[in-house]
Amino acid sequence: MILDIKAKHGTLTYDVITINMARPPPDFKRLANRLPVLKHNDEILVDNDEILQYIDEHFPFPSLKYDNMTAHSVCLDVFAKFSYYIKQVSHGPEALLKELQAVNDYLETNTNKFMCRDELCHLDCLMLPKFQHIRVAAKAFKDFEIPDDMVGLWKYLKMAYENDTFRKTCSSDQEIVHEWESKAGIPPLSESKKKIYTMDGYVEPQFSMNVPDVVSTNGE
Repeated sequence: MILDIKAKHGTLTYDVITINMARPPPDFKRLANRLPVLKHNDEILVDNDEILQYIDEHFPFPSLKYDNMTAHSVCLDVFAKFSYYIKQVSHGPEALLKELQAVNDYLETNTNKFMCRDELCHLDCLMLPKFQHIRVAAKAFKDFEIPDDMVGLWKYLKMAYENDTFRKTCSSDQEIVHEWESKAGIPPLSESKKKIYTMDGYVEPQFSMNVPDVVSTNGE
């Protein structure tokens, strides 16, 4: 998302190359042994924080930095609680729901379109893909759905679903489920769900981007 935002303003061009880590090509293995990887001229980076810092230093416009520590704080533990839940470290969704509720409560009092302002910032680029993983993977593996009454969170997701950068970079439901299915501790999919989330090339990619009826069409 960050690269796409910067590219829209003409400060960089980029290519995304997908890698099958089960059979990585020799060219990739010479560069790194894990994803993601940023290669720019002779520079090769594999640490997420270093990649972010490098992009900001070399392509500073537009600035995606933020200083809203309230928004930052409510997002800190959401993904960790989701990971505990989906990997069955915690058996119930209560801890995840508590974190989602905190985010929702913040968003319901937020007057901006996104977390910190009316444009996407670093925090949005970090959290929106994570919320999409929570939405898709929790439903696939745990039959968990974000409650309809978390209107602030759903309005936030609706803004993302209407945003070209998010839509362009969002992984399909099948890709998200496939990624989590390969992790240790994840419960197996039922046979019916295996058919839904199959990576068979003949099946059209799915993207969960609908929102509950309680979220009005104009986002008000």
